[in-house]
Amino acid sequence: MGKVTATRTPLFFQSKLLCISVLYLFTTLFLAFYRSVSPTTCLFRSSPSDPIQSPLFYYPSSYGEHKYAITTHRHSCSSPVFFSDYGMVVGEIHNLCTNSSAFLPALRYLQGKADTFGGNFETQKRFSYFNYSNDEIKVPCGFLKEFPVSDSDRIAMESCNGVVVVSAIFNDHDKIRQPVGLGSQTLVDTCFFMFIDDITLQGLYEHKLIPQNSPDYKVGVWRIVKVFSEKLYENPAMNGVIPKYLVHRLFPHSKFSIWIDAKLQLMVDPLLLIHSLVVSKDVDMAISKHPYYVHTMEEAMATARWKKWSDIDGLTQQMETYCKNGLKPWTTDKLPYTTGK
Repeated sequence: MGKVTATRTPLFFQSKLLCISVLYLFTTLFLAFYRSVSPTTCLFRSSPSDPIQSPLFYYPSSYGEHKYAITTHRHSCSSPVFFSDYGMVVGEIHNLCTNSSAFLPALRYLQGKADTFGGNFETQKRFSYFNYSNDEIKVPCGFLKEFPVSDSDRIAMESCNGVVVVSAIFNDHDKIRQPVGLGSQTLVDTCFFMFIDDITLQGLYEHKLIPQNSPDYKVGVWRIVKVFSEKLYENPAMNGVIPKYLVHRLFPHSKFSIWIDAKLQLMVDPLLLIHSLVVSKDVDMAISKHPYYVHTMEEAMATARWKKWSDIDGLTQQMETYCKNGLKPWTTDKLPYTTGK
């Protein structure tokens, strides 16, 4: 009679619960390790339509890029949404930027030389230009005194012919923050410009963010443009509003522009932002709601309270002038935000 050899399954594999527990343990350890070494803390993002995951710039710890920022609640994943229509958006905006007939003809601007950048027109003179109906009339729009930047920066600004994202830091009041969630083609089609003054530039030197012997400056995606502010206004706040309100003149060949306050961080791809708020709505402009204030007087009081404008008497005179020329107390009837957002 032959012998029957009995094989015994190891005790370790006899318990299904134990096997599942061990598998779960190793999977958890792997995911925890991946998350700890991943710069974005996002898992398994490999589509070419996904936002760029690697950091755009590494700041020294001494700089504190989140200082002075307006607080917000956001997920730890810096690119939270998969944009399946990103390719379509890129193509549509690219076609619009190359089709000049899609845009209204440019205004004719008043040229000349004045003691100040804006020209110091009387109020009624300014009002006379508001109802624009004659294409032959040249309207005042700043630049009655040269905007003092280097020739290389001016050439770069005039060469931006698509989408431009603009911000500014004067008197070293804010920090340079890199945008997140940029698509793979966005840096090809979009220019990022940050305007600063000499005081801010010295701060960047101290933190070694830019070399002192370079003719052109760049921090991450931002091209840094030094404004020789001593040739403009004494007040840094007045110089800061020039790139804010006159983007269309600083970048005469750009088709779309986004202004972002330096206290904010751009969290959405600018092409998607423009497409969703402007292109798809067939409008000329989208204005965000202030996170705290709804009335000009509230903003003025906050400006005085936080000493953002040192000349309080001048600020008071400005608000009195606004009221004299028709500014009324705010009511809900004046709410301009039709979307409620």
